Amino acid sequence: MEHLGDYQPRLLVATYGRPARARASAWVRAALVCLAAGALLASVPGCILSPRDDDGPPYEGDEIPWVTPTDTDKVLANLAAALAGRGISNYMDCFTQLEQGGFKFHVDPQDSLDAGNEAWDRYDSWTREDEATYITGVFLESAEGIDVSFSTVDEPDETEDETYRREDYELTIVWQSGDHQPGESVTYRGQVTFWMKRDVTELWSIYEWVDRRAADPGGSDTWGVLRGDYRQ
Repeated sequence: MEHLGDYQPRLLVATYGRPARARASAWVRAALVCLAAGALLASVPGCILSPRDDDGPPYEGDEIPWVTPTDTDKVLANLAAALAGRGISNYMDCFTQLEQGGFKFHVDPQDSLDAGNEAWDRYDSWTREDEATYITGVFLESAEGIDVSFSTVDEPDETEDETYRREDYELTIVWQSGDHQPGESVTYRGQVTFWMKRDVTELWSIYEWVDRRAADPGGSDTWGVLRGDYRQ
């Protein structure tokens, strides 16, 4: 896996795609039970699984880089690295913690309409817990090396403690199980408005994600559709 030390501020790279699948899967739920157990362990003082110690995020292997998110570029760099290395804790550490207000996701209105009667179950009232559920399912069924690229449309103003940045994205996943053939590559395209905040320790995180279809999607679904496919 390529290290992100050469990361350029306006272009980030990591991978993703989507399966059209039933969202309730017993083995995915089992994996979530394991995650819940990990969360309980994390609450024990001094536990090695603590979500964010003073010196960085949880340990998930030597190959997932992490940079202290002192600006919004670094948040996206960490997000890309977590996707590439399938690091659940690193991925979730990019989003605002519950005690600081949590995280919300807003799907493209047309994606919601296209889902018909399933729209409520797929997208309504999306929380940080839903974010953890969907990314766990994706990581379980994907090959390592998820690739995402961001291209900045609107620059953030980081002089305040809250800001937004608008990015075009392209997400590619090579699937290894689930509803896709092993080795099948699927690309998602769209535009995201990231709303971010800086906490009292001067670190940035994403507290809101507003997803929109790409101007020219080329037949690709959005990242929002992927989320809906893996929500339990």
